[in-house]
Amino acid sequence: MYLKDSLLKNISRILALCLPLFATSVQAQSAADLSQAYTQMPEVQQMMDDMFSKDSMISQMKLSMPPSIELTEQQWNDLGALMSGEMQGFKPKLEVLMQDTMATSFSEDELQALIAFYSSEHGASIMTKMPLMMQSVMTNMGSDLQAMQQRVTPQIVEIISSSGE
Repeated sequence: MYLKDSLLKNISRILALCLPLFATSVQAQSAADLSQAYTQMPEVQQMMDDMFSKDSMISQMKLSMPPSIELTEQQWNDLGALMSGEMQGFKPKLEVLMQDTMATSFSEDELQALIAFYSSEHGASIMTKMPLMMQSVMTNMGSDLQAMQQRVTPQIVEIISSSGE
């Protein structure tokens, strides 16, 4: 009887020590599953496709080109198509990075809330409109950003070329 009670106490202690480890593992797995579910949502997939679209690439390239560069509509379309095709190749890596980062950055409840919101009518609409809204904002800031880059470039060169004194 003593041996049986002692064995049961030891098993109980071992289980008590292991339970938090098991719970953390289940939670991490659950967060990983939820982050994967989020990135596979049609709304999120569409957002990534929109982000890598030809028009989005053209808009981004116009922001990064010096104002002195003048291209035809066909040249912009060709550049946009080229960059869109190249960026689409990054989509699998983007999904994995998003899943890993989300699983470690957000709680299970937060991930469930993201999924619930972006699965809703309003969330899906917002997800669709967000890249276009940001593209518009950045386009309207384009000349300001280019002027700032030109203004700080000499200082950046000076900092980089200094000997770190």
